[in-house]
Amino acid sequence: MSSDSGSQLEGIARGFVTLSGGERKRCDIMLRYSTHDPLVVSLIVSRPRHGSASWVISRDLLSAGLTGTAGIGDITVEPVAEQSEPLGVLLRVRSERGKARIHIDHQALLLYLQRSHAMMPFGSEAQSRQADAELDQLLDEDQDPPAVR
Repeated sequence: MSSDSGSQLEGIARGFVTLSGGERKRCDIMLRYSTHDPLVVSLIVSRPRHGSASWVISRDLLSAGLTGTAGIGDITVEPVAEQSEPLGVLLRVRSERGKARIHIDHQALLLYLQRSHAMMPFGSEAQSRQADAELDQLLDEDQDPPAVR
């Protein structure tokens, strides 16, 4: 895992994806987090010679899925225990192109999310976004500067 100036965090985990037809294939899973968009994690699933697919998933949803089933609709996350496999996390994703089941190592996801929470603690995301909005407003050249009283 690497971080860039404390504002970005990237991690790669091995996992597997089960496609609509039931075929299970090994893949690399890239996780990307940025304090500039602190509510989400980008998940990029890559398979050699098959390209990649990506999703943007709520960081809170991923965290909740470590301990129980979380999510409704197009994305759900839950811990899974399979014979002769370490504890994992199953992400079910659907889109107009189809659906996939993405399996990632539980420990790898847990450590990644812990590092992201060290960068931006749980619950402080809204404060960060408010500060960014206020700074953007102050730096907006089209607006008059705030009045000083």
